[in-house]
Amino acid sequence: MPNYDFKCEDCHQSFELRMTIEEMEKGDISCIYCKSKKVKRLYNGFGFSSGKTASLNHSSPSSSSCSSCSSGSCSTCR
Repeated sequence: MPNYDFKCEDCHQSFELRMTIEEMEKGDISCIYCKSKKVKRLYNGFGFSSGKTASLNHSSPSSSSCSSCSSGSCSTCR
């Protein structure tokens, strides 16, 4: 069952819901914080891993370099 990310337009909280595709298509979604029906779906990228821990955040403070430039200052790192 897929997870979907949403943001409430009333309380501005982001949240994730696990639901079937049929439930998502039905569209009867409420904010889990304030119960508002004014929610907007967020479209996030997705990735896959070959079994090793993967990180998609190149701008992590603990990371001094990225795979693109090895200096931590290219446009991919930001």
